[in-house]
Amino acid sequence: MKNINTYLVVAVLTLFLSACNRDEIADVNINPSFPTAVEPIYLLPQIQANMAIGIQFDSRYLGKYTQYFSHATTGDSWDRYGYVAASDASGEIWKMAYYSIGLNLVNVITEAEKARRYDIQGMGKVIKGWTWQVATDYHSNLIKFDQVFTARLTFDYGTQQEAYAEVQRLALEGISDMERTDGNYDVSYTQKGDLIYGGDKTKWIKFAYGLLARNANNLSNKATYSPDKVIAYVDKALASTADDCYVKSAGTSSSDANFYGPLRNNLSLYRQSDFIVRAMDGTLFTGAIDPRMANILVASADGVFRGNPLNTSAGTVTATRIPNLWGGTTQAVTTLPGRYLFRNTADFPLMTYTELQFIKAEAAFKKGDKAMALDAYKKGIEASIDMVNRNTVVSSVAPITSLITTTQKTAFLANTSVVPTAANLTLKHIMMQKYVALFGFGYLETWTDMRKYHYDTTIYEGIVFPTSLFPDNGGKLAYRVRPRYNSEYVWNFAALQSIGADKPDYHTIEMWFSQP
Repeated sequence: MKNINTYLVVAVLTLFLSACNRDEIADVNINPSFPTAVEPIYLLPQIQANMAIGIQFDSRYLGKYTQYFSHATTGDSWDRYGYVAASDASGEIWKMAYYSIGLNLVNVITEAEKARRYDIQGMGKVIKGWTWQVATDYHSNLIKFDQVFTARLTFDYGTQQEAYAEVQRLALEGISDMERTDGNYDVSYTQKGDLIYGGDKTKWIKFAYGLLARNANNLSNKATYSPDKVIAYVDKALASTADDCYVKSAGTSSSDANFYGPLRNNLSLYRQSDFIVRAMDGTLFTGAIDPRMANILVASADGVFRGNPLNTSAGTVTATRIPNLWGGTTQAVTTLPGRYLFRNTADFPLMTYTELQFIKAEAAFKKGDKAMALDAYKKGIEASIDMVNRNTVVSSVAPITSLITTTQKTAFLANTSVVPTAANLTLKHIMMQKYVALFGFGYLETWTDMRKYHYDTTIYEGIVFPTSLFPDNGGKLAYRVRPRYNSEYVWNFAALQSIGADKPDYHTIEMWFSQP
């Protein structure tokens, strides 16, 4: 009897399926409000937002390696060039590359190609190249590119040299895609999702050349380094501050506010470092007080600009206490307007004209063309001052009384301590003014420079390292950040062992890019 009942059920079900349109049955499981396939343009806003968030999250740690920031109290692991074990602290860039942006970006490129939207396809490749450049400069070894975003459960690591080559390939392919004149290019369509450049592919092409300039200039210690190639890339990249690449922040709530603004309250225990203050107060550039200082740094209650050396206390005496980056000490931080790039509505720069001019200055200097180097160096400083003004909001709460005037700008550039003759220009001038110009956003590029020059105190003159480094360092400074804990140390440990990332001093091993 049981068998007869079974046969009857199967027979009825077969008749039911035969009578129905199979497509109608499939449609039952489709929710029109949540499509399974999304046009690539609508994936871009979240991708672009995560480009900024990845950098900002991890710059809380990276900013201490570069001595832009210090912790308000002693004993901080990052102040001592260490790390926090078994933690995802410093793992956001890894997460950005492989998860927050990762597969979404693959889908953008794939679907854009199908739709013959070659501008979006090219943009996707350039952003993908940017994620790998950021990830490898931060972590070094990356997952092999033929294994990433596959169904594998464990992954092998490739070399940093392979990562640099992949960035070049993606950037050049992206440029080629965006230069195509066929396909379905429509700026009014692309701008719906491109919240950075509003669908202007000419600016994305410039961004791609800027990425190539970074990639090539980072290899200045190699015998294959070509200053001419770097200069050519820069000349095709961002042409002025109008081309600067910003991720925008609305600042209406904690969900859309700048990660570094007081509303998000992510920097309450961070203080400007002693080194950045001395780079601007006339100490390192003898007698030249930088007009940018009053707009991007914060004075103590007695009006004196002070910085906190790494692994020291910011103090408690009211008059001399070093305020946080928003300008407060005891006031509830969410009520402060903040300043410069540390405001709720501040847009976050991913690449700027000023950075690229300093790259050109460095390359020209190494080439031996000091006239070209000086010209690019001056343009870098001028653009940085203009950028500070662009990001300054005059406020009486955290007093910034005015923008930098033309008179102040002219006087600063006329000071020979800052802008010498071409014959007297040095790498210290170039790299230290680049250091100042990138404060607040170019954390990774600054750290890349510092590692490229092996923390050279004749270039980064006056920099002081803690006498008590992190115990695992073995007396060495940091050169890389360990891969994200929950992604790799939990699930992919055997592969980590193959590159030595299981060792406690892995973060002190020199990068490939900085080696001869």
